[in-house]
Amino acid sequence: MSIHRLKIVRAVNSRLLLAALGFLALAIFVGCSAESDTTDEKAVDKQKEPTPTPIVTTEDGKTKVIIHLSPLESSGQTGTATFTANELSETLIEISVDPPFAEAQPIHLHSGTCADIGPVLHALQNVVRGSSTTVIAEPLHEISTTGAIVNVHESYLNASNYTSCGKLPLVQP
Repeated sequence: MSIHRLKIVRAVNSRLLLAALGFLALAIFVGCSAESDTTDEKAVDKQKEPTPTPIVTTEDGKTKVIIHLSPLESSGQTGTATFTANELSETLIEISVDPPFAEAQPIHLHSGTCADIGPVLHALQNVVRGSSTTVIAEPLHEISTTGAIVNVHESYLNASNYTSCGKLPLVQP
């Protein structure tokens, strides 16, 4: 084999090797990107799942409790209820549910459990487009000692159908 032909073979082999390495690098990059996207999607899906553990925090002397609302009767509606104590011995209650229903949804604090819902303790502002905000003239620790649950109803016409529920834990003053 002539030296000139040997140089051509080496040049072609070098180019083939570089092309193969380039394709390999591209495949690794695309594969890593796809894994990252999948992991992010799973993390977002995981955040939407209700958890039975309430989150209780105290900051600047204000207690905040976040409870997760689990779906009832195959409604698929989940959400959160955030209770915030304020200086005036009142409690701010913010509700967020998903998916939002087309009609206004009555919502109450009841006694009992989500499996055995008792009488209404407090009526809250209706859930409209997935959210509700109510201030109750009662301290958070007093509301929680009654064993309160948050109960979302399907609509006024179907008030006996419950869509989601969550239990408020005992909160110390």
